[in-house]
This record gives sequence, structure tokens and C-alpha cells, in this order.
Amino acid sequence: MSKTELDALRQEIAQLRDELRELRNERTTETTESAITKSSEQTPAPPISRRHALRTAGVVAAGAIAGGIATVATAGPAAAAPGSFSGDPVALHADAQTGIGVVATSVSGTAISANTSAANAAAIDVLNNNYYGISSNGTIGVVGQAVAGGSIGVMGTAVSTNAGTGGSFSGPNGVSISGDLVTAQLLPTVGGPPPTINRTYTQGALIVDNAGALWYCVASGAPGIWRQLSSASSAGSFHPVTPGRVYDSRCAQPSPGALSSGGIRLLSVAAQRDLTTGAVTNANFVPSDATAVFANVSVVNTVNSGYLTINPGGVTTISAATITWGTSNQTQSNGVSLTLDNARQITVLAGGPGATDFVIDIFGYWL
Repeated sequence: MSKTELDALRQEIAQLRDELRELRNERTTETTESAITKSSEQTPAPPISRRHALRTAGVVAAGAIAGGIATVATAGPAAAAPGSFSGDPVALHADAQTGIGVVATSVSGTAISANTSAANAAAIDVLNNNYYGISSNGTIGVVGQAVAGGSIGVMGTAVSTNAGTGGSFSGPNGVSISGDLVTAQLLPTVGGPPPTINRTYTQGALIVDNAGALWYCVASGAPGIWRQLSSASSAGSFHPVTPGRVYDSRCAQPSPGALSSGGIRLLSVAAQRDLTTGAVTNANFVPSDATAVFANVSVVNTVNSGYLTINPGGVTTISAATITWGTSNQTQSNGVSLTLDNARQITVLAGGPGATDFVIDIFGYWL
């Protein structure tokens, strides 16, 4: 508020105070005249006119502004709302320089109710740290209700690009979130992985980077120490299962026969299979969203020496051996993690001069 506006407001307050003083003088005169009357019947005090009542209310409101409280509203159990405001674009503007902008209390009803029909507008818009919802006896301090699809019940925004907090919650239970469709939605930041960004982070920070990876800060610093919890290319959490067989080259199904040097075989590990026939017993033993499995890979009926390399489905490059054997008629096993393609497939390649049957058993998977 400018100095000119403030001076005008002070003049108006002074005028309202003078009018209130006149009202009090009129009331005093009427009371004195009634007291000295000779009539035996008591003369009731004349009612205060609507004009006088409005003047009195104006003085109360103006006095509240002058005293540091812009608007005071109090509702009892049976009382109507003390004030109703409407306007376009602003229905009520409360500006307290050093005190409280708005105080509202209610014993059983709603202390403040505000709504707006405009898109991207706020029913209650508060600047600085000036809005408090205080609850007691199990009540709720602040309620934000989104009625229309895509609307937001409560929104806090930090305008600064490098500091400030959009919302802050504290207490024995800091925040409770529920949702019928999505419990909580974390939106990506504009930056890359936080360990690569030169800024200060605090332990406990949770960030989704611009590639959709979820990060957690385990130690404060610039940039601090971070752990990646998940991403589109990471395995996710491990889910152990009761071990089950997904392939045996000695069975009739799905693709029988030993694998010899230079051989390539594309296999699905989605289904659990019968130990004798290879028939499917559980079509989704490994779920469709699995990114990797923990498996025991065995070679049996080996011939000469050689090795098997197991890659994600479709990858035929040999860069490491998954299991090896050194002579004929050996049985060897190795516990390994195997990365899958999007169809839950692996590619098995044989190297060396020999050949072998092989078996794959699954002990768990990553989602």
C-alpha cells in the first residue's frame, strides 16, 4: 500500500471514529431523557438504524486494519457467516503490514470457505509465510478439495529458481498421502543425475532426473552422496521364488538337443516347465515386467571342452563365458544373473571345440 493510500485510509478511519462518537452521544442523550421522564412506564431505547449499524461495522473493520488485523471473522454454532465478499478479479484483499492478515474461527462450521471458477486461479492466494491452519481434537487444519478433473486441491509453489520450498510438513507423522489411482506422483527435474550436478543437497532428498531415474541422497554435500533406486535400464527390486525349471535341452520341449561349437539358441524363460517332458506348467513363472533373473545354469553330457555364453535375447556378441567345461562327460553348475530382453528371452551361444546339453533353473527375478 502506498503512502497516499495509507493516508487516505487513516482519514477515513478518523471520520468513521467521529461518526461512532456521534452515535454514542446520541445514545447517551436518549438514555438521559428517558431517565428523567415522569412516565411510570419504562420507555424502550430507540432502535439503531441500519445506517448507524453499518457505520459501526465499518469502524470495527477499519479499527482492525489499523490494529494489524485486516479481517476478523468469528462463527458460532448457530451464527451465520459474519461476512460475504464477491468481486472480480479479487473478492477480498487483506493486507496487514505487521500483524495477521485474516483470522477466522468456527466452533462447529467452516471458518473460511473460498472458491473460484477460473482455470489456473487460486481460491485463496497467500504471499509470504502468512497462512496457518491449526487443528485440535482430531480436526483438520487445512483442507483443499479438487472437484473437477485435472484440478488441484492444495498447491504450494516456490517462485525462486534456486531456493525456497513449495510445501513443508512436520510432526510425528509428517505427511499422509493416499490416492485411488496414484498414491504420489514425482515429476522429473530439468537436470540430469544429481551426482553430476554441482549444487548442495541435503540427506533425505528424493529426485527423479530428466531420464526418469529415481535417486536418494544418503549424505549431504555438493553434490552429496547418492544412490540410484530405479530407472528404465536398471533391474529394480529382487523377488525370490521357489526354484523352477525353465529349460532343459534333453526334454522334447521346447527346443531339444545339445548345443555344439558356434551354435546359437534363442530361449524364453517366461514359463516354468515339467522336469521330464518340458511341457509348460506355469506360463508366467517370470512376469512380463521382469528385467533379469537369478539362475542356476548347468552343463551335462559334455563333449571335449568348451563354454556357453548367455546374453539378453538377440545379442550374439561373445564377451564373457557364463559356464565352462574341460572334458567329456562332466556335470557343472554356475549361479548367475541373466539380463532379459523385453520378451523375457535370452540368447545362448556355444564356444570351443566341444558340445553340451544344458539346463536352466530360476531362483528369482528383478522387477
